[in-house]
Amino acid sequence: MKRHSIIKVISLSSIFALIGACGITFAIHSQRLTEVKAYTSTSISSVKNIDLNDCTEAEIREYYSALNDLPESERQGTNLLKSLKPILKNGQKYFSYDSGSLWAMYEITDRDWVKSPASAISGYDAATNTITGYSYGSSATNPGTNPYIHALYVDREVDNNVRAWQKTGTTSSSHGNNAEWCIDQEHIWPKSQGFNAGGKGGARGDPMHLWPGDSDVNSSLHNDQFYGFVNITSGTKKGKWDYGKGNYVGTSLTLGTTISTENVFEPQDTDKGDIARAIFYLVARYNYLSGEDSDGIDSNNPNLELVQSNEVLSGYTSSTTNTGKMGILTDLLEWHHLDPVDEFEIHRNNLVYKNYSNNRNPFIDFPEWVDYIWGTATYNERTYVSYDNTPTGRASPINDVVNGYNAGEKEVSKIEVTKMPAKLEYTVGDKFDKTGMVVTATFVDDSTADVTSKCSFTVDMASAGEKDVTVSYKGKTTSFKINVAAKKSIFETIPWWVWIIVAVVVVAVIIGIACGVLKVNKKGKIKVSKSGVKKVVKGSKKKK
Repeated sequence: MKRHSIIKVISLSSIFALIGACGITFAIHSQRLTEVKAYTSTSISSVKNIDLNDCTEAEIREYYSALNDLPESERQGTNLLKSLKPILKNGQKYFSYDSGSLWAMYEITDRDWVKSPASAISGYDAATNTITGYSYGSSATNPGTNPYIHALYVDREVDNNVRAWQKTGTTSSSHGNNAEWCIDQEHIWPKSQGFNAGGKGGARGDPMHLWPGDSDVNSSLHNDQFYGFVNITSGTKKGKWDYGKGNYVGTSLTLGTTISTENVFEPQDTDKGDIARAIFYLVARYNYLSGEDSDGIDSNNPNLELVQSNEVLSGYTSSTTNTGKMGILTDLLEWHHLDPVDEFEIHRNNLVYKNYSNNRNPFIDFPEWVDYIWGTATYNERTYVSYDNTPTGRASPINDVVNGYNAGEKEVSKIEVTKMPAKLEYTVGDKFDKTGMVVTATFVDDSTADVTSKCSFTVDMASAGEKDVTVSYKGKTTSFKINVAAKKSIFETIPWWVWIIVAVVVVAVIIGIACGVLKVNKKGKIKVSKSGVKKVVKGSKKKK
C-alpha cells in the first residue's frame, strides 16, 4: 500500500489512558503521534531521497494498529469509516495542487517501472532500492527525464506512450483532439461534488485520488458524472481514440434514467477497481461521522458520502450537515471485486505513503474492509441483481490478509492469470520473475481475490525452449508460456569488430616479436626491445 517525524511513546495502552483522562481529541497511533497543521503544503523539491521499497506486512499492520483495541462495533459499518479517519489524517502531508508538485510526483508514484526502470535514474542504488538526490522536471518545457507513466483511461494493450509531462495545453492536440497522449491531473472524485471552494491543499490535492488521466477522455466523457455501468447502445458516447474507447458516458444501467440522463461515467475495466478504491479512501479520510473535526469542514476538509444514486448535484462545498455525494454505490462495490488490487496499485500506495503523503489507502491494504463497511452487491455480469448492506465482518489488522481476502473455508473453483508478468523472455539459468503478474482466484460463491502472493510457480529453467509455467493455489492450477533461450557462447556475445581488433593486435605482436621490436621476458611479459627498435631504424636508413 515512515519517512516522517515521530514522537516516540512508551506504550499504546498508557497513551490511551492519558488521552482518556485529559480529554484530548487529536488522533493517536501506537508508533505515530505526529501533529501537523492540516493542509500545510510541502515543497516537492524537498523530497529528493526516494524509497522505492514496499512496506512489509508487519509495517502495514502496525499502521492500523489503533483499531485493535476498539470494540467490535467500532470496526465495521460506518463506525469503521469513523475509526479509520484519525489514522489516515494523523501526520498527513500535502502538496499544493497549483504548484506543479503533483505533476512532478507522477514521475515516481505513477511511473511505468518496466518502460522507465529505476536503474535508469541517476542516484539509484540497487542494493537498497533507493534514489539519492532525485531531480524532478518542473514543467512541460522543462520536463527532466520525463519517464513513461501509468495513466487512467488508457488501454495499455495499445502502445502506451504517456509521459509524465505530456500536460494538457502543451500541444495543439490537447483536450478533445488528443491523439498525442496529453494528460490531466484527474480528480477521481470531481471537486465540484463536495469541495469546490478552491481549496489549495486537502482533498483537492490529495494524491490518493489525484491521478494522471488521459485529457481527451477526461474532457469529453468524465466531468461531473457519477460512476457506474453505462447502458451501452450504438449511440453511446465513448473515447475518440483507440486507446480510450473502453471508456463510456451515458445513462445508468443500474438505476436507469429516472433521475438524470447521460450522467454516469464508466472507465475501462482495468481502471474500475483502482477508481472504486480511491473513492472508498476519500470517504474514510474525509467524513464527519464522529460529529467533530478540529479543522472544521470546508473545501480542504470536506464531508463525503457514498450513495445509491446518480443525481449529480451542482458544484458546492459540503458542510457538517450536507455531505458531498458520490455514486453509484453498488456499481463501485462490484468494480472493487471485478478489478482486484494489483501490484501497480500496491506499489503506488507504498510510494505515496513513504515519500509524500505519509498516509495510506486502507482498501488497497485490506480489500475486504470494503465489505465490512458497505456489505455486498450481487451482479449478473454487468446487470445489478441485489444489495445487502450488512457488514460481512470486522476489521482486524492483526489477522486480516494484507492485499487480499480471507479465504477461510471457501472452496476455490478456479484460478486464472488475469495479468501476465512483465518478463516473458529468459535465458537458461535465470530465475522466474512474477513482477507485474496477477493471479485471480474465483471461489464457489463467485467472489474473487488476488492470490498472486500465495501461489506457487513451477517451471523448468534449466534447458532452452518454450516452457509452461504452472501456477498452483489450493489444489487448482493454471499455466502460461514463457521462452527460455540457450546461453550464448563467448563468440556470440562479443561483437565481430572486437574480434577484428583482437586479431590485428595479435598479428602486430607476432610481427613485432619476429622483427625483434618486441621480446618476451622470463615472466611472460611482452616488452619493447630497444636494440630491436635500433635495428629496424638502421635497416630503414640503409634502404634509403
